[in-house]
Amino acid sequence: MLTLGCAEDLDDSVGQNAPHGTAAPGATAVNGVVKDWRVLVDRHTVHAGQVTFTVANQGTIGHEFLVVRTDSADGAIPIEGDGFSENNPSLLVIKEIGEFPVKTIQELTVTLEPGSYQLVCNLPGHYEKGMHTSFTVVK
Repeated sequence: MLTLGCAEDLDDSVGQNAPHGTAAPGATAVNGVVKDWRVLVDRHTVHAGQVTFTVANQGTIGHEFLVVRTDSADGAIPIEGDGFSENNPSLLVIKEIGEFPVKTIQELTVTLEPGSYQLVCNLPGHYEKGMHTSFTVVK
């Protein structure tokens, strides 16, 4: 369901300031924002196949954006030091946008299979502070 309107953003979703990327024919576009200590996207479920994430850094510092396949609950990837190990056997980093500056927009296209994912920032301390959200890919 897609809801449009002019009202207060009560659920803290992506909102009007999010980028509006496009995807290749047959692919799915997901628009998102990373900001100090949140990862927000305009959809949390997509169909398997090619997905293009268009992500704006609206924080006050650099952030990264990783697509991680994992069965861990949102925010429950085990922390080792000041982040999680990207070599942890219980997850698979599909692809990432490395650290990118404030007020910039980056794009990432991946092919995703059905399963459970998290969209995260894993810079030191960021995941632990809340920079993650669940993401599901269905057939």
